[in-house]
Amino acid sequence: MVGRKRAEQPEPPPPSLTAHQIVAYNFARAREAYGWTQAETGEQLEPFLGYKLNQAGISAIEKTYDSERRRNIDVAEVVAFSRCFGFPIGWFFLPPAGHTADLIEPVQTGDLERVNLDAAHLVTLALGTPRAWDHFVERVGSLLDEAPESVGAALRLAFRGEPDHEGWEKQIDLRRRALRETTLGRQAGPGEEVIAKMASLLVDLVKLTPLGFEYLRDTDPQEALRLLTKGDADVQNLLKTRRHERLAGIAGHGGFDDLEEIDPADVLGMREDASEATESQQP
Repeated sequence: MVGRKRAEQPEPPPPSLTAHQIVAYNFARAREAYGWTQAETGEQLEPFLGYKLNQAGISAIEKTYDSERRRNIDVAEVVAFSRCFGFPIGWFFLPPAGHTADLIEPVQTGDLERVNLDAAHLVTLALGTPRAWDHFVERVGSLLDEAPESVGAALRLAFRGEPDHEGWEKQIDLRRRALRETTLGRQAGPGEEVIAKMASLLVDLVKLTPLGFEYLRDTDPQEALRLLTKGDADVQNLLKTRRHERLAGIAGHGGFDDLEEIDPADVLGMREDASEATESQQP
């Protein structure tokens, strides 16, 4: 008697995770980092969500990771999580420990299998490739041109971890702009000297872009202090004019109407280096 062929067993599907599961995993890690109970977490989240989640609601989010009862987590909630815990939005999409090889659902087969992505590559999506990062920086630059005060304050908080309560960033930016204009003005003479000086001028002007000056503050604080001190000297006549106009009740009419007196060393947190920067300005 011929034996029957045993039916081939289909291969089990590869391990996979939904984006909701990954966010839920990291949500629980964030709560544990603060040592909050689930009830306390609901209270802390309330102002950012606009409603209160009770202990059962927080539990439902966390159980999404490793139970069959999965809750969809929407974009507004992820933003609220980021605001509440102070972690970057991308942090909530980092893969769970031990699951970097799991595929992100939906998992495709056949011709579409090429689009499958393992959880480890969520790091790429969170940070961006060099080309994507260029687009990101370009977009931030456009926003900075559109709203230099508010976007500049946001960048300061991102890069330096502290808000600009004193309004000093605006004063720094005004002096940066004034120095950029006077730097251009000094080079705007006739003759071949202008061409010869263009390379040096471009280097100086890059330092005086918003992002260039922010980078300079991080990498070469002394040079940043020197330039800000120079910019402060360039706006003294404007400051004097604005004082007279304010006393006379005359409304401002230029791009430097918000100028206020500052100490460059104080606003950069470099009071002890002020004398060195001042000496560098002496002829």
